[in-house]
Amino acid sequence: MGGRTCRSGEESSATIPFGAELNLGIQIVAFLLILVGVRYAILTHKFEAAGKEEGERFERVHKNLMTSAVVVSGIGTVIWMLPNLFLGWFYGSNFMGYGTGGISSYLEYNGAYYAHWYLIVLMVAVGAVTAVLGVYLVLRMRWSGFPAALKVQNYRAVMIATWILWVVNVLIGLLVFYFFAVLGTG
Repeated sequence: MGGRTCRSGEESSATIPFGAELNLGIQIVAFLLILVGVRYAILTHKFEAAGKEEGERFERVHKNLMTSAVVVSGIGTVIWMLPNLFLGWFYGSNFMGYGTGGISSYLEYNGAYYAHWYLIVLMVAVGAVTAVLGVYLVLRMRWSGFPAALKVQNYRAVMIATWILWVVNVLIGLLVFYFFAVLGTG
């Protein structure tokens, strides 16, 4: 990528770490799976309302796509997002480029807050809620022994809320990638 000008005005020769680029690709794949899954959810609803058998087939495809999206996104979270959340964003020179500096490195450098530190807090909060809801929905639709006391009656509303949160988190994630990885200014 070449040199970049940091907040202090000094030029940096940092490059975007492989892990950040890999995670971006993983999250884009998960998001595409979700978009296709939403299409199958709409088809399922449409065909089941009309009493047609295709609705069951579309529902199976929908479940498989959404389960795949949760798993794929989880892989990116485990191999990139969580390690860097705890290790920090001053990217290292190892293969994945895991950060150094700890959680506080996302918020401040030399006692001054980064201009976009709040994006990290927002991404962690929205991402955690989205992940919990996504795992909940996958378990609810896949596990026949799911506890009845935990079953939400209107799970469609939970699905829609999870999808909206996922879209919001993807947008926040793109901003984080831009400010922290591409510009390196946070």
